[in-house]
Amino acid sequence: MNTSPLLDDPTRAWAPFAPGAKSPWNLARVAHLHRRAGFAAPWSILQRDLKDGPVASVDRLLKGEATSGDGQTADEFDTLLDSMNAGVGSDATPTRLQGLWIYRMILTARPLRERMTLFWHNHFATSLTKVENPVLMQRQNDLLREHALGNFQTMLAVIGKDPAMLVWLDSTANRKAKPNENYAREVMELFTLGRGRYTEKDIQEAARAFTGAFVVRDRYSELPAQHDDGSKTIFGKTGRFKPDDLPGLLVSQPACAEFLCGKLYRQFVSEVDAPSPALIAPLAKVFRDSGYDISAPLRTILRSNLFFDDAVRRRRVKSPVDIAVGTIRALEIVKPTVSAEALAESCGRMGQTLYAPPSVAGWDGGTAWINTTAMLNRTNLALALLGTDNAQIGGRCDAKALAAKHGVESRKFYTDLLVQDAFDSKILGLVKEPAEVATLVLTTPEYQLA
Repeated sequence: MNTSPLLDDPTRAWAPFAPGAKSPWNLARVAHLHRRAGFAAPWSILQRDLKDGPVASVDRLLKGEATSGDGQTADEFDTLLDSMNAGVGSDATPTRLQGLWIYRMILTARPLRERMTLFWHNHFATSLTKVENPVLMQRQNDLLREHALGNFQTMLAVIGKDPAMLVWLDSTANRKAKPNENYAREVMELFTLGRGRYTEKDIQEAARAFTGAFVVRDRYSELPAQHDDGSKTIFGKTGRFKPDDLPGLLVSQPACAEFLCGKLYRQFVSEVDAPSPALIAPLAKVFRDSGYDISAPLRTILRSNLFFDDAVRRRRVKSPVDIAVGTIRALEIVKPTVSAEALAESCGRMGQTLYAPPSVAGWDGGTAWINTTAMLNRTNLALALLGTDNAQIGGRCDAKALAAKHGVESRKFYTDLLVQDAFDSKILGLVKEPAEVATLVLTTPEYQLA
């Protein structure tokens, strides 16, 4: 694969993409946008956005569609799913939680918001295996969704008071006599600044600021008698800091915007081509100048020359959730859709169990998604979706009827829908039936890349 020359030219890289003769707005770029910013899209949306152009297409992703996959309005669908989430009880199984989220990802009218909810789930990695409380995990998921495209400082403030997070980091009883440094350490190293951009003294003083924070009966509580109200010095600033003061101190560090924009770059641009500090700097400035509005750097990325550069396409390995949800959305398996819980279990077999990232650092991603077992399970999922043997996820996609619905010959339809210009169509001469064509494309190396 070639490396984009734009990586060495930040000004051109982040300038808005303008289609031209050498870089037209074509199906490959439309599909790339939906793979990265959502979970793939059906043929009708690809064709609509091909006609409407990049500006309207990106704006629509940032705002969301008017209608969900099941035909409800976007707000009606969210209200329904929110009520289902609110009904999660202490006896809910992990697959119940996972299935609810998978179902929302499949049918949502706001795929970019769900993409970012998943991004933050990996960023603020918290696992049910230790928290052992499905209600707290569901509340955290709702919190991440609420702030997914909002203000990062606000999100940081609420995540610091999230019971699931505090249980996960053993910070449920932070007494002034013995400050717990776990959250103070992780909030700097993993959530805001990155390793080496703070001192041990900063952690110790921040831990003192967090004293008095407790989780009582599954709710965050501050106990004034347990708060160290003395003077503290953090990042060179001195004051009688409390928990609510820490988010502002953290985002005031230049490293915060740089660290977060680096992660956004890895998510939306490339996990192969490491960005230089010079490339990240303009993006970080946009983030800081916006007051840490998450949508600001995201909008810059999704509209940029770099994002739509040919050399940036397929520079990420699709996660199991990307494969599962994106395939179902692209193949329009929505009425009826598959068993979301069965699909969640399939994601687990492919290496990504929602609500259970492997560590505080989240999933490694990249080539870690690809191994012999994972690839076998990816193939098995494709075969199950297009077959009839698995009653929970099969028998819902008629490959011939789907191509006919859109009036496109099946070989061209499934390559254009799923892999566009990344696939040697001559290989399709080996198969004839539409289901065989779709299966072949879904199991190619090209389809595993975003």
